[in-house]
Amino acid sequence: MRQIYTPVLMLTLAAIVAGCAPAPSAGGAGPELRQVSMRLQWFPQYQFAGYIVAKVKGYYEQAGLDVTLNPGGPDLVSLPLVATGKDTFGSTGADTVLTAREQDIDVVALATWFQASPVTFMVHSDSGIIGPQDFPGHTVGMFYGDNVETEYLALLAATGVERAAITEIPGDFSLAPFLERRADIWPVYATDQPNTARREGANISLIFARDYGVQLMGDVLFTSAAFAKQNPNTVRAFVEATLRGWQDAIDNPAETVDLIAAYNPDLEKGQLSFEAEETIKLITYGAGKACPGSSDPAAWEAEAMTLRNLAILAKPADLTAAVDNQYVAGYYQGKGVACGITEPLSR
Repeated sequence: MRQIYTPVLMLTLAAIVAGCAPAPSAGGAGPELRQVSMRLQWFPQYQFAGYIVAKVKGYYEQAGLDVTLNPGGPDLVSLPLVATGKDTFGSTGADTVLTAREQDIDVVALATWFQASPVTFMVHSDSGIIGPQDFPGHTVGMFYGDNVETEYLALLAATGVERAAITEIPGDFSLAPFLERRADIWPVYATDQPNTARREGANISLIFARDYGVQLMGDVLFTSAAFAKQNPNTVRAFVEATLRGWQDAIDNPAETVDLIAAYNPDLEKGQLSFEAEETIKLITYGAGKACPGSSDPAAWEAEAMTLRNLAILAKPADLTAAVDNQYVAGYYQGKGVACGITEPLSR
């Protein structure tokens, strides 16, 4: 099951980042570095299909790269590992990039995969809970200090629901508190955990914050700004090969399920098939319909404004520094694909 968390960022990282990136080589248009690493947010699953396909099918190798895919977890968090140079690239939430930068951790988003947030609030269908207006008087599981709490607060603010009227209990990465009805509302990733709950016999409904006007995104590809500046050809090669991987995963979900199941034998194909369908919905939502991976300025501005309104950001975000869409935009321009984004974010 996909864990939901965004770690508390350490201000001390900022002092480390500046010295992380290696000096650029004097080569031509090829990658400045061949050996790079990619830190996932969790274990290999369909959520990271683009990277896995690009690795297994040789797209990274064809781009001149030797890529190591590293799993994530509670003790293997992408933001500090990339910011300190232990990993070259990473996957994290859009909100993490913005909050990190406000703490002077100079990271930059290179591609936006989940154009809409995968977070949803799961309820039992017989609970009488239809929307957030029904949350008061009920118990919700909460993952404090991460993207779940952000989405929760934004949903309450958008619907005028008082947080004090809701009972909260700390979240658990198993679904047991929800399945045992110790909690009425449980935040999950829509890409996999609802299917897990149904397989456990639960009859559930899902409440999405985006249905109430909350516009937040999910997974993005990022690196340190210093690395991107000094190794633009490496970044371009990695982004373009990953885009090839994602397009392959979108076009051939059944084949990709088999590929990921072979790559990570701990995964069950039925669960992966559910995850594939739900993941592709998020990848191809909004700006991703024409151009998966595109960073839509309007979506990023909406997210930054939401974080500001919730006092998660103390000042306006510098989106031209936080998001670099040039590599994704260049990839699609080279294919003659019109992405419909008139002002691509770039540095």
